[in-house]
Amino acid sequence: MNGLFTGFRAVLVIFCLSLLPSTAFASDNVPHPEMNDLPLQQFNFSQPAALKSTELSEGLMAEQNEPIEDNKSLLFTVLAGLAVLTTGMMAGIVFAYANSVMPGLRKAEDRTFVLASRHLTSSVANPLFLIISNGALLAQIGFIVVAVLMQQSSQIVLGSIALIFYIATLLITFLGNLPLNKAIISAELPASDAKWNELRVRFESRWTLLNNLRTITCILSVSTLIVALLSTYY
Repeated sequence: MNGLFTGFRAVLVIFCLSLLPSTAFASDNVPHPEMNDLPLQQFNFSQPAALKSTELSEGLMAEQNEPIEDNKSLLFTVLAGLAVLTTGMMAGIVFAYANSVMPGLRKAEDRTFVLASRHLTSSVANPLFLIISNGALLAQIGFIVVAVLMQQSSQIVLGSIALIFYIATLLITFLGNLPLNKAIISAELPASDAKWNELRVRFESRWTLLNNLRTITCILSVSTLIVALLSTYY
């Protein structure tokens, strides 16, 4: 019995050993769901890398664009400040004539008025005045150009309005006041009191009216520029 049992056990062991290769072979042929998902998993792993690469490139582009935007903003602020400063100085000049010079001369006699007007109008046309008046025009144009580049719609509108008012100021000056200045400077000095009065009348009323008009337009120009500058930060 013992020999029979031992023989049976040996046969059983041999049978089990014979099954091992077939089991291993069968295990190699068993479908593995995780193997089918491998490409998907690889795609899922590569997708965040692509997103990170895109985000990195966008971040680099944003960093490269920041200095350009900062330069535009600085140029915008500088031009706005220059436009306000120079236009404000022009407004101060014409306002001084409207507020003090012409009212003071109004009380003078005809001869004194004509001589004083000749000296005042001839002294205004100097290089400093030309730099300020032309500088205000250039600064306002530059202000609008930079506002367009920065796509600041409100500043474009306000800057354009300010420029229109300032151009009106220059037109009044060059087409109205300057011809009157040249006329009174080049006129022969009268020999009689009646001639002094005639020369004064031809100059005073019209020049004063034109100066009051350009004072209004210039003040409106600088006021609009101030609003445009303040609206940038508030």
